[in-house]
Amino acid sequence: MIRTHSIILIIMLLFFSCTVPQYIWPQKDINAEDINQSSLKRKLLIVSRDSEFKNAIVQRIKEAFKDKEVYIKIIGINRLENEDPNDYSATLILNTAMGWRIDKKVESFLKKYGKVRTIIVITTSAGGDILPDLKGRNIDAISTASVIDKTDEVADLVKNKLNSILNEN
Repeated sequence: MIRTHSIILIIMLLFFSCTVPQYIWPQKDINAEDINQSSLKRKLLIVSRDSEFKNAIVQRIKEAFKDKEVYIKIIGINRLENEDPNDYSATLILNTAMGWRIDKKVESFLKKYGKVRTIIVITTSAGGDILPDLKGRNIDAISTASVIDKTDEVADLVKNKLNSILNEN
Protein backbone atom coordinates (compact mmCIF):
# COMPACT_ATOMS: atom_id res chain seq x y z
CA MET A 1 0.00 0.00 0.00
CA ILE A 2 2.77 2.45 0.92
CA ARG A 3 4.61 1.50 -2.26
CA THR A 4 1.52 2.27 -4.38
CA HIS A 5 1.07 5.64 -2.67
CA SER A 6 4.75 6.41 -3.18
CA ILE A 7 4.54 5.62 -6.89
CA ILE A 8 1.42 7.73 -7.28
CA LEU A 9 3.10 10.61 -5.43
CA ILE A 10 6.22 10.39 -7.62
CA ILE A 11 4.11 10.37 -10.78
CA MET A 12 2.13 13.39 -9.59
CA LEU A 13 5.32 15.27 -8.71
CA LEU A 14 6.80 14.56 -12.13
CA PHE A 15 3.61 15.64 -13.85
CA PHE A 16 3.26 18.90 -11.96
CA SER A 17 6.98 19.70 -12.18
CA CYS A 18 6.58 19.96 -15.94
CA THR A 19 4.22 22.93 -15.55
CA VAL A 20 6.10 24.68 -12.75
CA PRO A 21 8.59 26.53 -15.02
CA GLN A 22 5.72 28.49 -16.60
CA TYR A 23 4.79 29.83 -13.17
CA ILE A 24 8.31 30.41 -11.83
CA TRP A 25 9.67 32.17 -14.92
CA PRO A 26 6.79 34.17 -16.40
CA GLN A 27 7.66 35.60 -19.77
CA LYS A 28 7.25 39.14 -20.99
CA ASP A 29 4.83 39.81 -23.84
CA ILE A 30 5.59 41.57 -27.09
CA ASN A 31 4.42 45.19 -27.34
CA ALA A 32 0.92 45.61 -28.78
CA GLU A 33 0.63 47.31 -32.14
CA ASP A 34 -1.88 47.85 -34.95
CA ILE A 35 -0.82 48.20 -38.57
CA ASN A 36 -3.19 49.45 -41.29
CA GLN A 37 -6.90 50.04 -40.90
CA SER A 38 -9.04 47.58 -38.97
CA SER A 39 -11.77 48.05 -41.58
CA LEU A 40 -9.76 46.09 -44.16
CA LYS A 41 -11.30 42.78 -45.22
CA ARG A 42 -8.22 40.64 -44.58
CA LYS A 43 -7.03 40.62 -40.96
CA LEU A 44 -3.96 39.04 -39.38
CA LEU A 45 -3.62 38.49 -35.64
CA ILE A 46 -0.07 38.00 -34.37
CA VAL A 47 0.32 36.85 -30.77
CA SER A 48 3.77 36.51 -29.22
CA ARG A 49 6.03 36.60 -26.23
CA ASP A 50 8.97 39.01 -26.23
CA SER A 51 12.31 37.52 -27.28
CA GLU A 52 14.98 38.39 -29.79
CA PHE A 53 14.07 35.48 -32.07
CA LYS A 54 10.29 35.94 -31.87
CA ASN A 55 10.58 39.70 -32.34
CA ALA A 56 12.72 39.14 -35.44
CA ILE A 57 10.09 36.77 -36.89
CA VAL A 58 7.30 39.23 -36.13
CA GLN A 59 9.30 42.08 -37.68
CA ARG A 60 9.76 40.13 -40.92
CA ILE A 61 6.06 39.27 -41.03
CA LYS A 62 5.16 42.93 -40.44
CA GLU A 63 7.50 44.01 -43.26
CA ALA A 64 6.00 41.43 -45.63
CA PHE A 65 2.38 42.49 -45.05
CA LYS A 66 2.42 46.15 -43.99
CA ASP A 67 2.07 47.46 -47.57
CA LYS A 68 -0.67 45.00 -48.46
CA GLU A 69 -4.40 45.30 -47.90
CA VAL A 70 -4.12 43.50 -44.55
CA TYR A 71 -4.92 44.77 -41.08
CA ILE A 72 -2.31 43.47 -38.61
CA LYS A 73 -2.99 43.32 -34.89
CA ILE A 74 -0.07 42.36 -32.65
CA ILE A 75 -0.67 41.41 -29.02
CA GLY A 76 1.00 39.48 -26.24
CA ILE A 77 -0.03 35.99 -25.18
CA ASN A 78 -1.51 37.35 -21.96
CA ARG A 79 -4.25 38.99 -24.07
CA LEU A 80 -4.89 35.89 -26.22
CA GLU A 81 -7.90 34.73 -24.19
CA ASN A 82 -9.77 37.88 -25.29
CA GLU A 83 -9.44 37.04 -28.99
CA ASP A 84 -11.50 34.90 -31.35
CA PRO A 85 -9.57 33.61 -34.39
CA ASN A 86 -12.83 33.60 -36.37
CA ASP A 87 -12.59 37.42 -36.36
CA TYR A 88 -9.36 37.22 -38.38
CA SER A 89 -8.34 35.80 -41.74
CA ALA A 90 -5.25 34.26 -40.11
CA THR A 91 -3.78 33.93 -36.62
CA LEU A 92 -0.07 33.47 -35.89
CA ILE A 93 0.96 32.49 -32.37
CA LEU A 94 4.61 32.42 -31.26
CA ASN A 95 5.19 30.79 -27.88
CA THR A 96 7.94 29.17 -25.84
CA ALA A 97 7.85 25.63 -24.53
CA MET A 98 8.66 25.37 -20.86
CA GLY A 99 8.70 22.12 -18.97
CA TRP A 100 8.27 20.20 -22.25
CA ARG A 101 4.90 21.83 -22.91
CA ILE A 102 3.61 24.71 -24.96
CA ASP A 103 2.52 27.85 -23.12
CA LYS A 104 -0.51 27.06 -20.95
CA LYS A 105 -2.41 30.08 -22.29
CA VAL A 106 -1.82 28.92 -25.86
CA GLU A 107 -2.96 25.41 -24.97
CA SER A 108 -6.12 26.82 -23.40
CA PHE A 109 -6.78 28.87 -26.55
CA LEU A 110 -6.26 25.80 -28.75
CA LYS A 111 -8.66 23.73 -26.65
CA LYS A 112 -11.32 26.28 -27.51
CA TYR A 113 -10.36 27.11 -31.11
CA GLY A 114 -8.20 24.19 -32.28
CA LYS A 115 -10.54 23.35 -35.15
CA VAL A 116 -10.01 26.75 -36.80
CA ARG A 117 -7.78 25.95 -39.77
CA THR A 118 -6.33 29.47 -40.11
CA ILE A 119 -4.17 29.20 -36.97
CA ILE A 120 -0.40 28.80 -37.17
CA VAL A 121 1.48 28.05 -33.94
CA ILE A 122 5.25 28.39 -33.68
CA THR A 123 6.73 26.85 -30.54
CA THR A 124 10.34 27.50 -29.64
CA SER A 125 12.29 25.16 -27.42
CA ALA A 126 15.93 24.31 -26.87
CA GLY A 127 15.63 21.15 -28.95
CA GLY A 128 13.14 22.58 -31.41
CA ASP A 129 10.96 19.52 -30.95
CA ILE A 130 7.88 20.59 -28.97
CA LEU A 131 4.53 20.83 -30.74
CA PRO A 132 1.02 21.36 -29.43
CA ASP A 133 -1.26 18.35 -29.37
CA LEU A 134 -2.54 18.10 -32.94
CA LYS A 135 -5.11 15.36 -32.35
CA GLY A 136 -8.49 16.61 -33.56
CA ARG A 137 -7.10 20.03 -34.48
CA ASN A 138 -6.77 21.74 -37.87
CA ILE A 139 -3.95 24.10 -36.90
CA ASP A 140 -0.57 24.35 -38.56
CA ALA A 141 2.26 23.84 -36.07
CA ILE A 142 5.96 24.58 -36.37
CA SER A 143 8.62 23.76 -33.81
CA THR A 144 12.05 25.35 -33.81
CA ALA A 145 14.93 26.31 -31.59
CA SER A 146 15.42 30.07 -31.10
CA VAL A 147 18.45 30.25 -33.34
CA ILE A 148 18.78 33.80 -34.65
CA ASP A 149 20.57 32.53 -37.79
CA LYS A 150 17.38 30.64 -38.72
CA THR A 151 15.15 33.70 -38.50
CA ASP A 152 14.88 34.21 -42.26
CA GLU A 153 14.22 30.52 -42.88
CA VAL A 154 11.40 30.35 -40.32
CA ALA A 155 9.98 33.75 -41.35
CA ASP A 156 9.90 32.72 -45.02
CA LEU A 157 8.07 29.51 -44.13
CA VAL A 158 5.52 31.45 -42.08
CA LYS A 159 5.10 34.16 -44.75
CA ASN A 160 4.31 31.49 -47.34
CA LYS A 161 1.76 29.85 -45.05
CA LEU A 162 0.17 33.21 -44.23
CA ASN A 163 0.06 34.23 -47.89
CA SER A 164 -1.75 31.00 -48.69
CA ILE A 165 -4.31 31.55 -45.92
CA LEU A 166 -4.80 35.28 -46.61
CA ASN A 167 -5.22 34.74 -50.36
CA GLU A 168 -8.00 32.23 -49.68
CA ASN A 169 -9.96 34.83 -47.72
